[in-house]
Amino acid sequence: MRLGEQIRKIRKNENLSQEQLGQKMNVTRQAIYKWESGKGYPDIQNLILLSELFEISLDELIKGDSSFQGKIKVKGGTGMFSNRSLLSALNYFSLFFAPVFFPLITLIFGYKEMKQHGKRAFISHLIPTATLIFMIIAYYISTKVEGADSPNSTLVSGCTILISIITMGVIIWNIKEGVKQLRSSI
Repeated sequence: MRLGEQIRKIRKNENLSQEQLGQKMNVTRQAIYKWESGKGYPDIQNLILLSELFEISLDELIKGDSSFQGKIKVKGGTGMFSNRSLLSALNYFSLFFAPVFFPLITLIFGYKEMKQHGKRAFISHLIPTATLIFMIIAYYISTKVEGADSPNSTLVSGCTILISIITMGVIIWNIKEGVKQLRSSI
C-alpha cells in the first residue's frame, strides 16, 4: 500500500477529515490532500507526528511504499556522525579498549568499508603485540645464552625503548586515522 493510501486509511479509521488532521498537525488541508493523493510526501517531522498521532511505527507507516522508501536518504545515524563512520573510527580507537578484538569482529561482520578499516586497525594493533612477543623470545634466548638468571640489561633497555617507540607510533597513527574517519562524515 502506498503511503498516501495508508494515511487516508488510518485517517478514516480515526474518523478524521482532512481538515481535522491538518489542524492536529498544523498543516493545511491541501497538504493532507497532496499526501493522500501521492502528489507530495510529508517531511520527516510530519511522518513522526503522523506516527505519534496514529500510534503506529514509522516502519508500519511507510512500509508498503517502495517508491517513497527509495526517496528517503539515510545518512546512517543521528546527530553529527553516521553509524558506519563512527564504527569505522572505533576500529582505530579500540586500541584503548578492545585492541585486536573489535577490528577482528568488524572484519568478520562489518560492511565493505568498515571491513577495510577493520583490517587496517587489526594489522596496526598486531604490530606492538608481535614486537612484544619478539622481545620476550629475545629475553629468553638472552638468558639461555649467557647462562644467567636474568637477561642482558642492555638488551632489556634497548627492547623496552623499541617497544615504547613502536607502541607510541601505533597509538598516534590509530588516533589520526580514527579522527580522519570522524571528520569524513561531517
